[in-house]
Amino acid sequence: MRNVLFGLVVSLSLAACTTSSSTDASLSVDNQSDFLITEIYLTDVGSSTWGPNLISGDTLNPGETLRLDVNCSTYDAKLIDETGVSCEVDDLDLCLNDAVWVIRNDTCTAFSAAAKARAEAKAAAQAKAQ
Repeated sequence: MRNVLFGLVVSLSLAACTTSSSTDASLSVDNQSDFLITEIYLTDVGSSTWGPNLISGDTLNPGETLRLDVNCSTYDAKLIDETGVSCEVDDLDLCLNDAVWVIRNDTCTAFSAAAKARAEAKAAAQAKAQ
């Protein structure tokens, strides 16, 4: 179900994991793809449901980055682009860690296929115009 190719850079922070309600880690979603991201979800690993859409009513445009502050835990993350294509990454250890999830056209198999189809359609349109 979650066969994902992704670029993920994890850097350790020096913050200690606490039991307080303050956040102690973050996930930055860096959209370096050609796609508008319309939905982003986080859930604790092992949960059968996703949390709320963290960008409800907004989009993460190409070139933009969104930082999500989170409590110490291990998460699964899911994003959906403007065409409904879903991409997931599992087991993000965000306890004592900050992570950057770089989304590229080849991040997910479905994104790669969509990027290739867009490029072919653009090339066909240009050839037809000549």
